[in-house]
Amino acid sequence: MLAATRFNRARNGFWACSGLAAVIGLWGCSNPPYPRGPVEQLFPQPPRPEDHYYRVREREVHYMQIGGGPARILFIHGSPGDWKAWASYLGDPRLRDRAVLLAVDRPGFGESGPGQVVVAPEDQAALLAPLLVGVGAPTLIVSHSLGGPIAGELALDYPDRVRGAVLVAPSIDPATEHPRWYNRAMTWKMIQWLMPDDFEWSNEELMPLDEELVRMTPRWRDLRVPVTVIQGDKDELVDPRTADFAQRVMPGSLTRIVRVPGQGHFVLWKRRDLVVDEILALLDRTQPPDTPASPLPP
Repeated sequence: MLAATRFNRARNGFWACSGLAAVIGLWGCSNPPYPRGPVEQLFPQPPRPEDHYYRVREREVHYMQIGGGPARILFIHGSPGDWKAWASYLGDPRLRDRAVLLAVDRPGFGESGPGQVVVAPEDQAALLAPLLVGVGAPTLIVSHSLGGPIAGELALDYPDRVRGAVLVAPSIDPATEHPRWYNRAMTWKMIQWLMPDDFEWSNEELMPLDEELVRMTPRWRDLRVPVTVIQGDKDELVDPRTADFAQRVMPGSLTRIVRVPGQGHFVLWKRRDLVVDEILALLDRTQPPDTPASPLPP
């Protein structure tokens, strides 16, 4: 009996330490190479993006806006994260000259009801859909990581309001997005006590993600707007085979696959030049005629 008790304690200690190691490792992954200070620090000189809020389905959603070009670009961050993941893009003069730029805090993160996580990508898309409404051309969506399936849902559910999407390292393949051992460890109360809050919120999204993606997979064939998928071949968080998945399930005539040698999950910031070039290229490919915006369906 004593030996069994010691064994159980040792086993529990091992898994607790393993879970803590996972938290520490993922903490490094959640500290990508972009600054996250106040707006005045991120944008020392004007112009600076401005805060905006709206209410939908009894939720408040926060986003930042800058730029004055004729197009409209919506940036959707991964998990965890907030709008500041896109600060360098909001500061890019090439993008500001071409479009109104909007970077949103996804529901449950940043200032959009922190901790009030919305699990299903289609439900998140419904909460972000009001950002597609604007005067002029439909919105181009740019997303990273877990923002990928949400961008996909917006393109599928509101094709008349979306002109295209750039998916950077998108978490869309159910075969490679199943929960890992550390995701399960992070459901334990002992581990949650050690985690930053946004880690716990992120794990709420990640645990059921593969099931959500299974449901979504057959819908990719229904895309009616062009999509560019950018995937690093050294990505440690989103399997590089995601590019093959996208090539297989998305309409070939509408899909461009960009494989980036030597780049990991942070290709968004390490190769911002490449991502901006692809955004501008998709804007050029989808230049619509001058038509007034139509209202979203209820």
